[in-house]
Amino acid sequence: MRLLRLLLSFAVLGVLAWTGWWYAVALGQEKALAAWFDERARAGWQAEHGEIRLTGFPFRLVRELPDLRLADPGAGWAWAAPFLRIESGPVNPTRFDVTWPDSQSFAVPGERTEIGSRALAARLHVRPESALRLVEARIDAAALEIAAGSGWRAGAATLESRVTARVNDPGYDLALHAERVELPAPLIARIDPLGVAGREVERLTLDGAAVFDRPLDRRLIEQGRLGLVEATVRHAGLEWGEVRLALSGKIRVDAQGYPVGSLDVEAHQWRELLAMARRSGALDPDMAGMVEAALGLVAALGGDRDRLDATLRFDGGQVWLGPVSLGQAPRLAPPKG
Repeated sequence: MRLLRLLLSFAVLGVLAWTGWWYAVALGQEKALAAWFDERARAGWQAEHGEIRLTGFPFRLVRELPDLRLADPGAGWAWAAPFLRIESGPVNPTRFDVTWPDSQSFAVPGERTEIGSRALAARLHVRPESALRLVEARIDAAALEIAAGSGWRAGAATLESRVTARVNDPGYDLALHAERVELPAPLIARIDPLGVAGREVERLTLDGAAVFDRPLDRRLIEQGRLGLVEATVRHAGLEWGEVRLALSGKIRVDAQGYPVGSLDVEAHQWRELLAMARRSGALDPDMAGMVEAALGLVAALGGDRDRLDATLRFDGGQVWLGPVSLGQAPRLAPPKG
């Protein structure tokens, strides 16, 4: 009998201790969340939400933030959603499962978009510190659709993306896989007016790494400034109609924000890609003939006139193919100093 009472006492103490721990973690998260919204409001943001609902006891912490509205007037963006669901465990309170609603809106000056999806969710793992530095993030979406107020639409049948902090060196590993990517009609009309490749990109993939000029943490959301330092592309691929494109290589960013380095390119039906670049304005029309002749020679030397194996070199703010400049390189970071 004494043993039974002892066991019951331990069980009651265990339940009380677990209950106390659950509520302590819940209270800590509630204070941190309230403090962040107060900070954003003091900084001039619109940072509003309805009454937060807490459920999940005893094994989960589930918070639902209804009528959520965030806007940063300085950066010029605004986001609104009918709710946001954030779930974590009492034992691992810095690992979160985030579920977005089927519809939400995002606006920048001159454009407002409605974002719809059948399933949009994220898994976040952050360090247990005030900055909440990212350890890993994964976002998955199905039937993703973006509709702009100006009339264009875009989306993807499926989307999987992952960002993982590297352990022994700075930077992050990056991965992306998207199927049946729908491009906006104005972009298609500009780069592929004859509809040769089709409106949907069958597949987009990326496997690479990047180093940024600051860590990915909550301050990035608050300040909105991020510059690239260097990037490694282990493999990037595009499948669009008969066009096939694969890239690999490494670049760094110079003091003016332009890439320096090289990318190896393998392209099937490369003439169509070249025509798209010319129509989109990415390639100077006056240079198009010279570039096509140079690439045609490279392809012919490879034995297949429809397949191109070449190296793009980035230097001095320009993109080069051998001795031929293809034009100005994209600026990947703000100039330093």
